Amino acid sequence: MRTIREILLTEYIGAILIGVLIADAFSNLFTIVTEQITYYSFFVQHDLPATPFRASYRQSILNGAIRIVLFLASSYLLAHWLYKNTRLGENQSNAVAPEER
Repeated sequence: MRTIREILLTEYIGAILIGVLIADAFSNLFTIVTEQITYYSFFVQHDLPATPFRASYRQSILNGAIRIVLFLASSYLLAHWLYKNTRLGENQSNAVAPEER
């Protein structure tokens, strides 16, 4: 596991993967919003009968929300696993010990 972590850190693959997961969560959010706009602008006005080929709008919201939560949770856990020893704004190689200040 340490070698995998080192590879993900040194090759920036981990940062790219975290970015892709967050971008996918935002694209799912955009998809949910556009589906709801489409549903309320077309299907509600035309009073079409329910067909087995068209999913309900509540089901699409639930599916999208679950995907968003899973993508954000996995990106958070991956970021926490990769960068747990580093702090924001602090570079470990340039850190000065308190006695040397």
